Amino acid sequence: MPKPTPARTVLTLLTLALLPGAAQAATIKVATVSPLSGSLAPIGTEVRRGAELAIEAKVRTFKSQGYDLVLAPFDDQASATRAGSIARDILADNSIVGVVGALNSSVSNVLAQAFEPARLASVSPASTNDALTGHDWNSFSRVVAPDRAQAVAAATYLQEEVGAKNVFVISDNTAYGNGLATTLQANLKRRNIALSGYAGASDPAGIAAAVKKVSEAAPDVVYYGGTDDIGSALVKALRAAGVKAVFMGGDGLDSPSFAQRAGGSATGVVYSTGFGPVSAYSGSEVFARQYQAKYKTAPSGVAMMAYDATNALLSAMNTTMKAGGALPTRAQVSDAVRKVNFAACVNKSALLCDSVSGPVAFDASGERMRSRVLVMRLGADAKASIVTIKTVTADSLR
Repeated sequence: MPKPTPARTVLTLLTLALLPGAAQAATIKVATVSPLSGSLAPIGTEVRRGAELAIEAKVRTFKSQGYDLVLAPFDDQASATRAGSIARDILADNSIVGVVGALNSSVSNVLAQAFEPARLASVSPASTNDALTGHDWNSFSRVVAPDRAQAVAAATYLQEEVGAKNVFVISDNTAYGNGLATTLQANLKRRNIALSGYAGASDPAGIAAAVKKVSEAAPDVVYYGGTDDIGSALVKALRAAGVKAVFMGGDGLDSPSFAQRAGGSATGVVYSTGFGPVSAYSGSEVFARQYQAKYKTAPSGVAMMAYDATNALLSAMNTTMKAGGALPTRAQVSDAVRKVNFAACVNKSALLCDSVSGPVAFDASGERMRSRVLVMRLGADAKASIVTIKTVTADSLR
């Protein structure tokens, strides 16, 4: 049996550990910004969970190099007006060297503008507004395909598969919704598909007015640009009014909460998405299994993209960490993000892939070099099936 350690020795060891200069792990943080309360909390929580899973997988690696890796989640309530104060809080915490988010394009726009002078890297898993990569920002990147990629896929589908002659377009009046609606209209024009009307709808009164206009226009298709909370209310109102036109939207509808909220009205809804079912990706098997075990639910495509976005940041942080536990500068991490190059992963082992959604690398604007856009259709069981898949390169979007 070992000899008991004298109390004086224990006290001495504790004192030495508390002395200035004693070896202690440095805290290094990744923040997430997404709605964790309010109507978009279900999908915003997916962002936090995806990031959390990636961070938990790398805690030991960072610890071995002298760093305590910590997740710092921020709730933006899907509000661009809250983004300014959140950005200030994040910038004031010097241990935060990377940000996963935001979910909403309007929030990402505010954050990216605030982070750029400090060169604080943010990688969005879900903000698709085209303009976000058109500002020459060096610190903003995204792993999801932009609106213009979705618009090309959607317009092609409406022409070739649906045979649509006229389309009524509705936006939820967000930066995301307006961007998607605008790019879709441009692509309809190129294909000589008529625009039978346009409306904004962001509240019950707006939805009622839009439904009235649609009923009068009698289009082949109603195209919706916006998030799932307004989208589900809109499609329910359209069906209740007897509108039987095809209802199509963007990746704001790619969420389990859309089908739950829309109920039977979700049957037949079509949407384009840069996410899609996690099972459609070759590196997803272990990720999906571990996510299910931890959160008792299947992951969404947003959770998958948040996981990949976080790993892009963690890889950049890992290449810039310094001996002795000194934190890398934000500029160093930001530069390193643009050099990330994850190959495609086909993983049947017990190990998680660093990139579930395929190869990850960024061009000079922060756009993903190669991404996929899926067109999905919801069945009567609220499950989505793949209609078609389009591969999009950053070069093709210029």
